[in-house]
Amino acid sequence: MDFLHYYSIDNPSIQPFQMFSIHHLILLFTVVLIIGLGLYSLKNCQKKKLHLIEKIIATSLIIGEQLYTIWIMFVCPYPIYTEILPLHLCSICFYLSAVAIFLDNEKLRKFIAVNGLFGGIIAMCYPANISGIFPTLSYRVIYFYISHTMIVFISLLQLKQITCLKIKDVRFHMTLISIFLTLAIFINYFLHTNYLFVGFPSTIGFIQIVYNIVGLWLYLPTAIVIFTMIEIILILILKKVQKVLIKDIT
Repeated sequence: MDFLHYYSIDNPSIQPFQMFSIHHLILLFTVVLIIGLGLYSLKNCQKKKLHLIEKIIATSLIIGEQLYTIWIMFVCPYPIYTEILPLHLCSICFYLSAVAIFLDNEKLRKFIAVNGLFGGIIAMCYPANISGIFPTLSYRVIYFYISHTMIVFISLLQLKQITCLKIKDVRFHMTLISIFLTLAIFINYFLHTNYLFVGFPSTIGFIQIVYNIVGLWLYLPTAIVIFTMIEIILILILKKVQKVLIKDIT
């Protein structure tokens, strides 16, 4: 099995990775186990030690992204701009997590707590960029799960430390997301990419249906409205999760 090869749709793996196959379920179970053990080991952990652990994880994410970028430049069969720009939600959270933690910025910590958790979980449960393309034991799949496990874990650590999430936090979150959505849509339109899944067409069927209904000029504002609704729902859910996690901090 080619551990370093970058498989494409036109050149699929002989043994493709199937969504929710036994291998996929084992990976998801392993991720849940690792995150659970990690949180348990940090139960009653002092904030000073917790901040150090955060910095180590954030630094590892940035180093991992740089190595992954270099790998793409030499192995990816497509033009590098289709993969290399940090405009996927998880990539955005990788970089912003480092900024949030090293600057100890409360607003960015909240952004990571919500969106890093959402992006990481959705990506691992529905790995559209892996399913049917990459073998299970490949650099791409292994890095994907390690990095997304780390962003989910670091997002949960943010929930343990930040002040209570509030609906008004949506304003700051959506300001950032709107900026990234605007960049993504323009780049997708001119370069035929699919950053943040708002491509032309999108690889997500629902988003493509929305585009077909609203058209080009309403695509961006409609995407912002949809993301805003998702953000509000996430904050309402995570407010309850936060009450459980925050009890473990001394």
